[in-house]
Amino acid sequence: MTQSYRRDDITLLLFGLLAFYNAFLNILGPLMPYLREELDLSYTEGSLHFSAIAAGMMTGGWLGDRAVRALGRRRAAWIGSISICFGAGGLAIGSTPVVTIASVFLLMGCVGSLVLIVIGSSLSDHHGPNRTLAIAEANIGASFGAGMGPVAIGAAVWAGFGWRWSLLLPVVLLALLALRYRRTEFPELKAIATDSVESGPLPKAYWAYWATVTVVVGIEFGLIYFGADFLDEVAGLSRDGAATTMSLFLWGMLAGRIAGRQALTKVNAAQVLPGALAITALGFAIYWVFPSPIVSVAGLFVAGLGVANLYPLASSLAFEAAPAQSTAAGARLSFASGSAILIAPLMLGALADLVGLRIGYLIVPLLIIAAIAFIKLGARLASTRPEIELVQAKSPHGEVH
Repeated sequence: MTQSYRRDDITLLLFGLLAFYNAFLNILGPLMPYLREELDLSYTEGSLHFSAIAAGMMTGGWLGDRAVRALGRRRAAWIGSISICFGAGGLAIGSTPVVTIASVFLLMGCVGSLVLIVIGSSLSDHHGPNRTLAIAEANIGASFGAGMGPVAIGAAVWAGFGWRWSLLLPVVLLALLALRYRRTEFPELKAIATDSVESGPLPKAYWAYWATVTVVVGIEFGLIYFGADFLDEVAGLSRDGAATTMSLFLWGMLAGRIAGRQALTKVNAAQVLPGALAITALGFAIYWVFPSPIVSVAGLFVAGLGVANLYPLASSLAFEAAPAQSTAAGARLSFASGSAILIAPLMLGALADLVGLRIGYLIVPLLIIAAIAFIKLGARLASTRPEIELVQAKSPHGEVH
């Protein structure tokens, strides 16, 4: 299997769309202290925003493959992207939690999840056996987009404009992508699959990696959505400083994904993933055990290095387990992500209200243990399906690599 591929227009567009998607998905956490103060929300009420976008992703993940088949990948991607922008507008102008929660549920979650479905399945189909490397590189761009959110919030507040102006940054990115790539064609929806294959049951190994994705996304967003609150209330940073400093976690993810991309040129995803979990556990231990501004921020950065590769590696293993069912696999992975974003922050928020944020954060080590178990299960189930290798050895056009 070669580790090279063409970074053509569709690949670069998919990279850009994932950066745009993650910019909005990750900006909710750093801006939540401001929104909670303005709307007088508790931790649990604030976490309902995360739960709303997650529930929307779950809905999109369950039904989105049908929508993508009906609309086509190109239209689905742009419709989802524009919907996310309108959802951000509702978040910015909403004066009650009903409006803000409804905006993130329907526009950013339900319809916006089409973007994630199209990106994953398109990269998998377009790059075939090189999908792991393509997905890893796409997530480098995603980390860059995510890291810009907290910086934009801090800059907007520092300049006196208010946090709402930070939501314009991803909109500008989407506008630039539309100007450059608006005529770019997406991979054919049925590049490697017939309707009968695509609609069939997904293999057991896929579901083990699906569970892995669910758990690792829970780890990632538990840290992202409550990291600013932890740095503010436990580690002792100011609210503005905590929101801006959260970018170090996301920049740590960027550095981790660059390193992970290099590692994938020498070893496969199944070999890199356990190491990424170990780094995550080390970083969280530093972050949680020694709550002080410098040490907690350092631990958060190390955790970001590890978290960086959890989702892209786990999702690529899931696609590899079901190479002829990329659209259905991508949709169910969106459901997995939504499930995690729904459950993990809501549980963490509820625990924080009951026992304090620091004790509530002990859910993260439990999720790390669960991820290890699911990875081992997936590897064992995948080893019983030798026919996967034959499918992976062919490109979307049937050429052997």
